[in-house]
Amino acid sequence: MTRVNKKQVVKILQPLDIAILTGLYEYRALSTEQIMRRYELSRWYTYKKLRILRNSRLISTHPISGYLVNQNRQGSYHRISETGISCLREQGVPVERRADQLRINVRHLPFLLSTNDVMIDLEAYGWQMEDSRSVKAKLKLNRGANVQGMLKSPRGTEYLFYMFLHGVGMKNLMKVSSELMDVSNSNYILFAKSAASYKTIVEHLSTNTSIIVQCQSLKVFPYTFAKYYLRHFEDEQNVMRFLENYEVYDLSFKTNFKDTRKKIYDGLERIIRHEGEEKYLVNLLDTDLVKIYNVRQYRKEMYEMDGRKVLLITTSMTRRMHEQLLGEIHHVDYLEIDSRELIDYLKAIQPVTSI
Repeated sequence: MTRVNKKQVVKILQPLDIAILTGLYEYRALSTEQIMRRYELSRWYTYKKLRILRNSRLISTHPISGYLVNQNRQGSYHRISETGISCLREQGVPVERRADQLRINVRHLPFLLSTNDVMIDLEAYGWQMEDSRSVKAKLKLNRGANVQGMLKSPRGTEYLFYMFLHGVGMKNLMKVSSELMDVSNSNYILFAKSAASYKTIVEHLSTNTSIIVQCQSLKVFPYTFAKYYLRHFEDEQNVMRFLENYEVYDLSFKTNFKDTRKKIYDGLERIIRHEGEEKYLVNLLDTDLVKIYNVRQYRKEMYEMDGRKVLLITTSMTRRMHEQLLGEIHHVDYLEIDSRELIDYLKAIQPVTSI
């Protein structure tokens, strides 16, 4: 007699089952690797858990292939089913959308998975995300707008953000530029998934003064570096503590600091001591184009009256780009941080919250 193996199914929903289903509802799609990282599961147990959820018709699984840069299969992603949503509702989880409303357009999938990857890395460090659908509705943008959502830092700063994959067409970049002008938000983060796209974005937007002057910050990040930087360095006080390792000491906190030269220039509020000199500090680890614009406004005649140089914090990965943007300004010193050492430092920072 042939023995028939019964498929394992969920008999009673466990807390982990509810957590995974809730994550798939909130994020719309998560790859196998993302689920493994987000819920701190072993690879073997992740595959087993997903198989049981799939056998129970609570989720569906789809290949990631055919529409990313590499045409080969790149693993699988998972979506919650209508049955899964019904189970969440029975558990008291607030759900409003149906499964078909959570469906992802094939062309939008790589942007969504990249966005979710950032959020999985940042949420344990106190960041929150509002997805693109919610942001577009709130800002009254059309459905075709490129904005990927809004990130809220642990300090409460809200950043609209954009994701650029390996190739950046000028038509798409012009569309994003138009959105930046129309939305008139204060803070933006642009993620670039390749060195070429990073360079293209910075070169294009750094000359667009009309966009820059209406922003408080316009940060352009290499994608992988951003996921480490934003864990800890969105708070400039943490940057200052790190820079003490390079003998850069903050003087701005001294309320009794009296100096007839002291004058507040846009973006040059922080005074530090470096190599025996007082300088203005500008942290360009985040390639904030607003900061670059402000440094360019600190002209030679201002420097000659004030006497303080600008110390720019850069990395071995981005220094050349920063030098090109500020090449004609000679009252600037560069402190170059080795990119690998910086990432190792940020990797060691422990999360402050848990999921």
